[in-house]
Parts: sequence; C-alpha cells; structure tokens
Amino acid sequence: MEKNNTGKYFKYAIGEIVLVVIGILIALSINNWNQRKNNESKITNILKEIQNDILIDLSASNMIIDYHIFTDSISKNILNNKYTPEDVRNGNFQEIGYNYRDFKTTSNGFDNLTGNLDNISEKYKHLLPEIKNLYVTLIGTIDVYNDKIRNIVYKNIDDKSNLNWVQDAYTGKENNEQIDYFINDVKYKNLVANYMGYRINIFDISNEYRVKAIDLYLKINELINNEDTVPEIVNYKNKSSNNYVSTYKLKETINSDGRWDSILNVLERNNKLVIIFSQNNFELNLLSYNENTFFPDEFYGGLIIFDKPKKEHLYISDGINSFAIYERIESN
Repeated sequence: MEKNNTGKYFKYAIGEIVLVVIGILIALSINNWNQRKNNESKITNILKEIQNDILIDLSASNMIIDYHIFTDSISKNILNNKYTPEDVRNGNFQEIGYNYRDFKTTSNGFDNLTGNLDNISEKYKHLLPEIKNLYVTLIGTIDVYNDKIRNIVYKNIDDKSNLNWVQDAYTGKENNEQIDYFINDVKYKNLVANYMGYRINIFDISNEYRVKAIDLYLKINELINNEDTVPEIVNYKNKSSNNYVSTYKLKETINSDGRWDSILNVLERNNKLVIIFSQNNFELNLLSYNENTFFPDEFYGGLIIFDKPKKEHLYISDGINSFAIYERIESN
C-alpha cells in the first residue's frame, strides 16, 4: 500500500476468488453429472426389474388363458347337454364352478419406481402413463375380478356341502342324485353359466394386461438398449398365420338369432390375421396366443381357435354360451 500497489493486490485477490468459484462450479458440475449417472443407472435397474416382473406376470396370465380355454369347452358341453350319465360314471365328465384361478401380479419394480419418481430423467418419463395404466388401472380391475370369482367359488362350495349326495361323493360311491344334478339339474347349469361369466372377466383382463405388458417390455428394452434376446413369451405376433388364410362356412352353432355369418374370410394383413365377416364387412384383427389360438385385438375378449374341434375347422367363442364352428372350404 505504501508503494501504491493496492490495485494490483485487489486484482490478484479477485483472480483468486474467480479461480475458487470456477473450481467450485466444476466440482458441482462433476458431482451433478455423477449424480445423474447414478440416477440413470438406478432407474435403468428398476426398469429391468419391471421387465422381470412382466415375465412372471406373463406366465401367470398364460395360466389364466389356458384354464379359460379348458373351462370354455367343458361349460358349453354342460350347458348344451352334451354329457351323459355314463360320462359321469366313467370319469369323462369334469365338474367346474368349485375352483378358480385368480390372476396374481408382481409389482416389485413398480413399487421401487414410485419411490424414485424424482430421479426419473426426461428420457424415461413418457413411459410413466403406460406403467401407471398397467400397475394402477388394470391391476385395480384385476383385483376386483379376483375377489368376485373367489367369492362365487366359495359360495358354490358352501352350497354344494348341503347337497344330499355329497357324502357319497367323498367316499367314491355312485349316487344317482349326483349324476342327475350334474347332467340334468338346471341349478347346476345356472351355476356354471354364472361362474363362466366371472371366468370371462378374468380372461379378458388377463389378455389386455398381457398385451400391454408385452408392449411395455419391448419399449423398455429399446430405451435401455438391452441387447439380450427377448424371451419367447414376450410375443403376441402371429406364429403360423399363412396356414389359416382361407374361406370358412358356418357348420354348427347353438345360437339361433342369426348372430353368426354363414361365410367368413380369414386374411393376412400387416403380419396379422384378419377375419372378414361377410354380412356387414366387419373386420376383426387378431393377436396370437399360441400356434392356433388367437383373440381379438383392441377389446381382447373372445376365443378364436383354428383346427378345433378338428383340422380344417375354426372355433369362435364370444360369450358364456355363444359360439360357432366353421369349416374351411377354400384356400386364398
């Protein structure tokens, strides 16, 4: 100061402060970058966990679908008097209405994600509506349907315990009352129809959940650049569609109200099978479940099974006792 160098010292001090500030900013920038990287890694791992949950859920939904296909055939035979007393005696009759398959889902990944919403980057935020739809909206409906079918089955079991022939059934004794109940009693037929209504609800929501879960799995895969092979179960594309492209003629139906077209055509378009109903030119796009079993895109309800009940036939079921069997008459 005695030599009038105050200005130089101020400049030096300011320079030191600037360097310190720059150093702090660089350190903060590096820290933020590391934090973002850690958050990105954490969210990526959570998304992978959601994918693993989806694989578990797809297996569960497949069990629901398989059981519905099984009970669909049995219920229609019961409702349309296809079974005989001899079928009960020799074990060819399968009673339904006294057990259930509910759709249990897994949400560990979703639970972890909800606890880390503040860490989700813009890269992944567009997935949130689909994830919410899957784990909040659809699972909420699934839980309602699960409760309903459990309750109706418990009621059926309680009511059955009061029937006169039950003790004989437990010991394996033949009882004509039991045979008459399963073959002829309108109460049992009503029980089956009521039960299948709840089964259809579970089946439809399982299909919808399955499709939405597959879509989400594939979108996550693309975003995280996962190069692992996608499991075969993550698929609803047609597997052998060319085999079924043809014209089909109505052969059999229990419904007499004209709901079924006499002729329908099955085409392939954009790697999907499409059923064209001739009466109103209505088109039904199909998604695949397995090699010969399909269901409608968009509303997910109904069964379309090729080569059932035998080869060159087409079975369509869209309700408790609404179905038609078509026979292949021409290849396109």
